[in-house]
Amino acid sequence: MSKGDNLEILAENHFKWLFEEMDFQLIGVRRQNSGAQFGFDIKVQFFDDDDNVRNFYFECKDYSSDLHFNSILRKIFELDSSAYSPDAFIAISPKVQISNINDNTLENIKNKFRFPISLWDTTNNIKELFALNNKIFYELYGYNYSDLIDSNKVIRRTKSLINSLITQKKARDLGNRIKILDSNRDPNEKEILRTTLDLKLNAVLPEENKVRLRYHKYRCDYKVYLEELEDNNNELRSEILDWQENLRIKADRLTDKFNTCNEYNSRKFFYDFFDEAKEDLDIFFKNGNYTGDIEKLLHGIIFELAAECPLDWRKNEF
Repeated sequence: MSKGDNLEILAENHFKWLFEEMDFQLIGVRRQNSGAQFGFDIKVQFFDDDDNVRNFYFECKDYSSDLHFNSILRKIFELDSSAYSPDAFIAISPKVQISNINDNTLENIKNKFRFPISLWDTTNNIKELFALNNKIFYELYGYNYSDLIDSNKVIRRTKSLINSLITQKKARDLGNRIKILDSNRDPNEKEILRTTLDLKLNAVLPEENKVRLRYHKYRCDYKVYLEELEDNNNELRSEILDWQENLRIKADRLTDKFNTCNEYNSRKFFYDFFDEAKEDLDIFFKNGNYTGDIEKLLHGIIFELAAECPLDWRKNEF
């Protein structure tokens, strides 16, 4: 039996146990027949935490010397050209680092395929992953793992990596669709921003008006959406933030009018800015061929700018 075949068998057995330990319901773990050229060695099919079927494909490389990324890239092309429907491709190299690729090049390559790609090698605790099973570790490396290991921590970290790849696949499937979900968590920000937004809304809405809570929710959901985009679709995130900055410039123009015209009050400023932003957002969606939650995005950005704005809306109360 070759070293490659041995690694595939060990990985197949390990993944059957590992995915169940990560609380995924397994449908099956299958090792590819020797000599088959479809871009993978092992297929793991399972239900994710939302009960959707996921197909992860693993390529195993048991090298003791240099392992060039080109050999991995060939497998990625094979899988991408196949009739399979991958949710992720993971290259496993338990003994050496996958070389001849830098982070910038890798990120550009990742964006060219219909599934996310991850490299698990000696640079990211691959030994700990196999050390979860003493027998498998010994058969693979030829010695016993001697360091202390927090098994639960390793399993949680691995599940986080799996879930991150699932999130990236969702982003690819959505393409240019902007979907801002109702979030159960608050964004990472200073409390002063909420307080500042409340002070602005005092000039526009009565304190007991329930719409105020909705405005706060729009802004929080928008910021959580941006935070999640940072690791999954940073290009879209950058475009949205650029558009937000353009709106900030438009807000400055209305601010000048607000400061110099006594008849221009807070309510007019508020609704004029909505009209300006909506017109600009329509162009943004059209030029970027975007679809999705245009109103949630509009409200989220407007109230985020309101929270950040130094202008005192109470100047010309009515």
